[in-house]
Amino acid sequence: MLSYLKKNTITAGKVTILWLMVFITVNDLYAFQQEEAPERSPVVWSVEIEGNETYRNIVLMNAIANESPSLVQKIFKRFDNFLYTENEVRRDQIRLRRYYERRGFHNVEVDYHVTEGDKEWKKNILFTVIEGVPLSIHSTEVNIQADSSISREIRETRDFERAISRHQYREGRRFEPIRQPDVEGAFLQALGNLGYAWPEIEIQTAVDSLAGLVDVKIRITPNSKTYFREFQVEGELSIPKRMLLRQSGLREGDLYTRDEIQNAQRNIFNHHLFRFATITLPEQEYDSTLSTLIRVREFEPRTIEASVGVGMEEIIRGQAQWEHRNINGRGHRYSANARASFIEQRLSSDYLVPYIFNSKSRNVTSLFGLHRLEEAFELFQVGLNSSLIYQIDRNKTASLSYEYSLNEELSRDQQVDLPDTVLSYDKSSFVLSGYYSEGYSRGQRGWVLQPSIELSGTFGESTFKFQKLNLDVRKYTQITNSLTLANRVNGGVIFYTQPDSLPSNIRYYSGGTNSVRGWGRQNLGPKAPAFTENGAFDSFIPLGGRATFLFNIELRQTLDRIIPNFGVAAFLDGGQVWQNIASLPSRPLQFGAGGGFRYQSPIGPVRVDIAYKLNPTEEDLRIYNGWDYGSAWDRIGIHFSIGQAF
Repeated sequence: MLSYLKKNTITAGKVTILWLMVFITVNDLYAFQQEEAPERSPVVWSVEIEGNETYRNIVLMNAIANESPSLVQKIFKRFDNFLYTENEVRRDQIRLRRYYERRGFHNVEVDYHVTEGDKEWKKNILFTVIEGVPLSIHSTEVNIQADSSISREIRETRDFERAISRHQYREGRRFEPIRQPDVEGAFLQALGNLGYAWPEIEIQTAVDSLAGLVDVKIRITPNSKTYFREFQVEGELSIPKRMLLRQSGLREGDLYTRDEIQNAQRNIFNHHLFRFATITLPEQEYDSTLSTLIRVREFEPRTIEASVGVGMEEIIRGQAQWEHRNINGRGHRYSANARASFIEQRLSSDYLVPYIFNSKSRNVTSLFGLHRLEEAFELFQVGLNSSLIYQIDRNKTASLSYEYSLNEELSRDQQVDLPDTVLSYDKSSFVLSGYYSEGYSRGQRGWVLQPSIELSGTFGESTFKFQKLNLDVRKYTQITNSLTLANRVNGGVIFYTQPDSLPSNIRYYSGGTNSVRGWGRQNLGPKAPAFTENGAFDSFIPLGGRATFLFNIELRQTLDRIIPNFGVAAFLDGGQVWQNIASLPSRPLQFGAGGGFRYQSPIGPVRVDIAYKLNPTEEDLRIYNGWDYGSAWDRIGIHFSIGQAF
C-alpha cells in the first residue's frame, strides 16, 4: 500500500510540474504579445465598394489595383504585396470613374473613405459610387457611301443584316464609348465577307449631356471588291507550293473574303506537316486585286514518340511510334505504332493521304495485328482497315470505313459454358459514323453527338452477318466558372438472326473506369459461373450481350482558388447489358454512385474515382447457390486513370 501511495505521489508531482511549465510558457507568450510591436508599414486589410448597381463587386475589383490579402496570407502575415499608399487609392478612384465613363455613365461620382482596424496599420478602404443616369442612344443611322445598287446588295446580305441587328450602338441601348472598336469590327467583318478588303468605317456621335441622349451616325465606305491575285509563301517548304495552295483552298482570281482567309489558315494548320500557319495581307495599294502572304513552319520530317501511363484496368500501358511526315515530297504520312498493356497489345502501320478530293477529305489505311486478354475471352486478330474521313466544318465530321480481319477467339475458362471454346471467324464490315460538337474550344462545352452504324457480312464475305447501331450523346453545362454538370447517355443494339453464336469480341460489355464505375471492367450485365479444376466455384465471368444502355451524371468542381489544378467530382452512373432485346424486362438498370478527385496535369486530368453499387445482383456480390464467396469490397469500385470519364 505504501509503495502504491508513493508511486502515485511521484506521478502527481510530475503532472503538477508539467502544468506549471505549460502555464509559464503560455504566460510568457501572452506577455511577449503584449509588448509594444515594432512599427509596421500600413497594409490594405480590406477593400469594399458600395453604391454600385450596374456592375458587381467582383467586376469592379478587377478594374482597381488595391486588393486585400486572403485569410491564409493574413494568418502567415504575407503582406509584402498589399502595402497601403494614399496615392494608389486616389488612382483607384480615377480608375473606377473612368471605368464607368467609358461605359456611358458620364455623371458618375466616386469617393473613398479609409478607416483603421483594430491595429493602426490595418487600413480598410471603402469606395462609394453614385452611378447617375447613363447616356442612352436616341437614334442610330447607318449610311453606305456607294451606288444605290451596291448599297442595296450589301444591305440584303445575311452578314450585314446580322451586323445591323447585333451591333452595340443600336437605338435604345446605353452608349458606351469603349464599344466603338467592337462596332467597327462588326461592320468590317460583314463587309470583309462580302469581298471588300479595304472598307472604311467612321462613327460620329452627337451627345446631349443635359438630356442624356446620343445620336449615332455610322458611315460606311466599302470601296471596290477585291480578288486574289498573288500568293507569297514565307518559310521553308518541303512540298511544292501548288500543294500548299491546294491544301489552303485559295485560288487566283477568287473573290476575297475574311472567312476564306480563316478557313484557308485552318486547312493548312490541320495538315499534319505544318506546326504553324498564318495568312495576312501585306502592305500594298488599295485596289481591286490583292497579294496574300502565307507564313508556315513545318514539323520535323521524322519523329519518334514514346509514352507510358498507368491505370487500375490496364495497370501499365506504353506506346511507341515512328512517323515520316512527307513520303516522296507529297505530304503523305507513314507511321509505325506499337502499343501494349496488360489487356491489349497491338502493332500497326498507317498510311495517310491528306487530300482526296478537297482539303477537308483524307484517307487512312492501316495494317494491324492485335492480342486482347479479357476476363471472358482471349482474342488474336490481324486485319486491314481503310477510312475515308470528311470534315464538314469545324464541329462536324463524318467517316466511312471498311475493315477485314481474321480472328481467333478462345474462352478463358474451359469450365465456363460459352458458345464455343475456340472460335475462328472472318469479319468484314462497313462502319458509317459521325461526330458533332457544339463548341469549338478544347474545353468541353454544350452538346456532343456521336452516332454510328456497322454493317457486317453484307455481301456474304463474313462469317457472321449482323448490324450494329450505336449512339453516344453528351451535354456539358457550365453552372459557374468553376462548376460543370456533365451528362452522357450511351446505347447500342445488335441485330443478329442466330440465337447465341455471336463471338464475344463483337458483343456489348459495360462497367469500368469510363463506364458504370461501381463495377469493374466489363463486369456489369449477365454472367456465368466459372469453376476450378476440382469443380469448386471460382468466380463469375461476364457474357456480354446484344443490347446495352448506360448513363452518367457528374458534377465537376475545380478548386483552383484553394489548390491550383485540383478538383473534385460527384457522380451517379447507371446501365445494363441484355443478351437480346427480348430480355430487356428481365434485367432492370443497375446504379452506382460515388465521388473522386481530379488533378490537371500537363498530360491530362489525373483521376481517382470511388463508386458504390446501389443495387447489385447476387452475381455482382459473388453469391452462388446461396453461398457467399464475396466480401464487402465487392460493392465498391476503385478507378485510377488519366483523362475524364467522358
